[in-house]
Amino acid sequence: MTTMRFRPWPLAGDHVPTTYGDVINTYFEGACRHLGLSTADLVPQAKALTSVLGDWAAAPISDLEKYSSWVANNGAPLEFSVAHSASGVVGVRVLLEALREPVTPLSSQQEGHAFTLRLAEEFGVHLGRYLDIADLFRCEEPRGPFSLMHAAALSPKGEPPLFKMYLNPGVTGGSPAAVAAEALRRLGFAEQWAAVVDHFQGGDLDAPEHEVALIGLDLTESQDARVKVYLRHTGVDAEGIDRAAAVAADHQEGVFTKVIGAIGGDVPVTGWEKAPMTCLAFRPQHAVPSSATLYCPLDPNIVNDEVSAERVSLLMDMAGADPALYRATVAAISGSNPRGLRRLSWVAYKNPAAPVCTLYAGLNSPVGEA
Repeated sequence: MTTMRFRPWPLAGDHVPTTYGDVINTYFEGACRHLGLSTADLVPQAKALTSVLGDWAAAPISDLEKYSSWVANNGAPLEFSVAHSASGVVGVRVLLEALREPVTPLSSQQEGHAFTLRLAEEFGVHLGRYLDIADLFRCEEPRGPFSLMHAAALSPKGEPPLFKMYLNPGVTGGSPAAVAAEALRRLGFAEQWAAVVDHFQGGDLDAPEHEVALIGLDLTESQDARVKVYLRHTGVDAEGIDRAAAVAADHQEGVFTKVIGAIGGDVPVTGWEKAPMTCLAFRPQHAVPSSATLYCPLDPNIVNDEVSAERVSLLMDMAGADPALYRATVAAISGSNPRGLRRLSWVAYKNPAAPVCTLYAGLNSPVGEA
């Protein structure tokens, strides 16, 4: 593999982070400066997070392949995101895969589990749901690109951080759809999952058109805590993806079709190199998934950050987001030369009645940066 030199985002200012933990702390502090958020809320939460990451938090970031991961498009174990709505920035998040040397599928699975336990010790996160289904996702010979990932959504309003977990339903080599069905049954969502299967007319949810790709858990005891199933849509047109989301209670016909059109431009979604995903969220007291979120990959489907930023701006307008805050977000990531970068990786759109639009970005461009 070719070693790629790490280049920090503009929000880092004059400081060049040297470790993965340093990146997390620096980027959250920089986000506060660039987006007008309180450092008193976000920075202590970020530092508490890095304190439980394990040894890899102190690993040099000079060689991005040292801790190769599926998390980010450039193979780094970190990806950041900023969520916008009509009320401003509503969340700053980091997605990560806890790793340890030597990095192997089994060591990554074991370290991910250990990191989950450390989160419970440090932050008091709720592990009940995870422990109810953990055996479905653990094995001696893990398959696929990852076993488990975590996200920390830090609140700019002083609320406690929300920790989330993402599990690979294909990690044991079995049917991802069957694993999803069993996980949801154990967690009390069998009827809701049956409604999803009925919505797809009993179709194969291991097939590429509507393929079970991820299982997500909110690590909290809140009544609003979600269990999430992500479906990848390969070779499905925009209207078909919109219909797939129609099983959710908050679906508004045509919204996701419009989102896909804005991101794809002249290229139909069936021609995208990387397929979009729909996340169906399951909550107690709902007969069907309570909400659907559409995830559209920007890289490698769009040539560079300049074009990606222009197209995402259309979704930010739909969401009623502050244009100045959105421009500040892009500038904090891509700087003055977005045409030469491919850091912007995904955009998510949810809650059509009160939209939230989230922009995701990897540490560097997948092809490297000069």
